[in-house]
Amino acid sequence: MEKITVGGFFMEKIHDKRVKGIALLFLILIILLAAKTAYIQIFCHERFESEASMQQEMAIEGLDTRGMILDRNLMPLTGGVKEYYYIIPESLKNKRLEEITQAMGAKQIAKDGSKYLVYKTGIFDYENGKILENDYEAYIFSTAARYSDNQLAAHFIGYLNEDEKVGVSGIEKMYQKTLCSDNSNLMIRVDAGGNILRGFSPVIETDCCNDKGNGVMNSRSVVTSLDRRLQYMCEKSLSEHTTSGAAVVSRCDTGEILAWASVPSFDPDDIESYLNRGDCLINKVSQGAYAPGSVFKVVTAAAAMENNICDDKKTFECKGTVTVNGITLGCSNAPPEGHGEIDMNEAMAVSCNCYFAQLAEEIGSENIVMQAEKMGFGRTVLDGFPEESIGNIPDVSEVGSWDVTNLAIGQGEILATPLQINNMISLIASGGKLIPARIVTGDEEHKNKQQPRQILKPETAHSIENMLASVMDMGTGSADWQLPVWGKTGTAEAGAGGEEKNCWFTGYCSIGTEKYAVTVFAQNGVSGSATAMPVFKEITEFLKKASENK
Repeated sequence: MEKITVGGFFMEKIHDKRVKGIALLFLILIILLAAKTAYIQIFCHERFESEASMQQEMAIEGLDTRGMILDRNLMPLTGGVKEYYYIIPESLKNKRLEEITQAMGAKQIAKDGSKYLVYKTGIFDYENGKILENDYEAYIFSTAARYSDNQLAAHFIGYLNEDEKVGVSGIEKMYQKTLCSDNSNLMIRVDAGGNILRGFSPVIETDCCNDKGNGVMNSRSVVTSLDRRLQYMCEKSLSEHTTSGAAVVSRCDTGEILAWASVPSFDPDDIESYLNRGDCLINKVSQGAYAPGSVFKVVTAAAAMENNICDDKKTFECKGTVTVNGITLGCSNAPPEGHGEIDMNEAMAVSCNCYFAQLAEEIGSENIVMQAEKMGFGRTVLDGFPEESIGNIPDVSEVGSWDVTNLAIGQGEILATPLQINNMISLIASGGKLIPARIVTGDEEHKNKQQPRQILKPETAHSIENMLASVMDMGTGSADWQLPVWGKTGTAEAGAGGEEKNCWFTGYCSIGTEKYAVTVFAQNGVSGSATAMPVFKEITEFLKKASENK
């Protein structure tokens, strides 16, 4: 018998039917929902994912971003002080906006024609920034600028033209194709209506950048052979000893250039102000060609031995002066009575002009010029670097007896770059083998086409190395050296009347199993020993300390 309780509003049978009906309805709804979800996930996934993405990010086209220039340890050589970006709805553009951005020095760099303008400035202007933020709905963010206030290796890196898209000099020009960005977008977070969502950092996206530009190294990066720490030290030391000069450091076994310093330097962001400021823009490492002075005696010695004219035991008498073709040449490093009877080793140590003047008469101008060409003079050292001079080698047919004497001691028409001199000394350190110089790692397009070549007989290189050791032990390069060193001083007469002194020191040091070539050049100094050698010493000691701290 069915139990029915009317007064308590409980009817068990009716209740059971309703529960079953509701349960069935929920089951049907769940089945329909699951089917719809499956349909969306399987058949509409890509469409909805794309729509969701478009609601989250918007690309502002036209922003130019360049790849980074890095040192050998992937430390950035470009990138410095902040640059400020202002993204403003295009609909709010008016004359007042133009006046404000002009006052801030802000340049319109990119725009989406239908929606937003982008302005960039290196000036932080709090008051005008607030006006743009409040009155023009500006979205403000900052990134690192291309160059720092005290840009390292400025001559090596180079600079860009006004629109900041094309390299004009240095690595910026040499690797323009690699560094440039033809299709860069500024990706900003927006809502479904395209309005900027505040609080999200923008992302610079390029076609060739796998990590959306957020990493230090990407496909647009150029990894150089420079060492940032050594570069900084070279620039600092060079600037402390001269107002105009160059220093270059390389590994002798690989040809890699580790430091490239030229002073005075310049601001790559303000090139116009340096156009009429002397030689600030001249890359003295590779572009400036100067009389090499006595460092060229290395070539003269090599010419004598390579042509079997004499060996390092050959002697001449130095009386303090020597007369060639009616012109008297003095030996500036000799006492009044001269050095006396000395051989080539002793002559190199004390840098005796009288000895090498007499030696040149026996060698002849043709042999000296040919030897200079074999050792890298009269041509570029690098392949493709935009600012590199070939220097000058005199025409043999025009070299007279006095001229050959001048040539033998690095004066007259012979001109060389610090890069060429460093190439010469590295050749001696490598046992007479010429190792092609390198400035960028993993570079195929600008890979030096030269192969390592034996230029000097090993015995010739060994003899000259002994001479360079004598320079450092008892000659013009003698000092309290903390490591094995070989080198040569040089002081060349310059200026209209020869009253200026261009000072050189080139040599190499041995640290463990590696040798490092170092060349220092200083304009208007005292002498190679007094002006250039202290920089060489500081550089070699830094290399030693860096090696010990590895």
